Amino acid sequence: MNDTQEKLKALLKPGTTGGKVFYGLVFFVIGLMFVVLGFWKTLLVLALTALGVLIGSAETLGKAVAKVVDCVIPPKNQKVVYTSEDMEKVRNATRARKEKEALEDAEAKAEEPQIKEEKA
Repeated sequence: MNDTQEKLKALLKPGTTGGKVFYGLVFFVIGLMFVVLGFWKTLLVLALTALGVLIGSAETLGKAVAKVVDCVIPPKNQKVVYTSEDMEKVRNATRARKEKEALEDAEAKAEEPQIKEEKA
């Protein structure tokens, strides 16, 4: 079974001939649904299909329902844990913003005497 799944994944991988045909057919069917059913009915069919895939991918029905509920209503008071990489990104962004503001302030101060001279 595992060997079959690997072969199927390799066949449907984007960029391969099988993937091009598969995804081409999938989006052709979606396009036909837009034409035949209209936008909102097609959107409903796609949403229900996605819900079915989400439920079908869970091990049990309880886990599937919990997964859907967590997607729709995220848990409150959940502790957020930041990694050191996240904190470094925040520090770098803050540093870059401060440098940009300092540069803009310096440019504005450099232009002030020119404006005063032009008025005089």
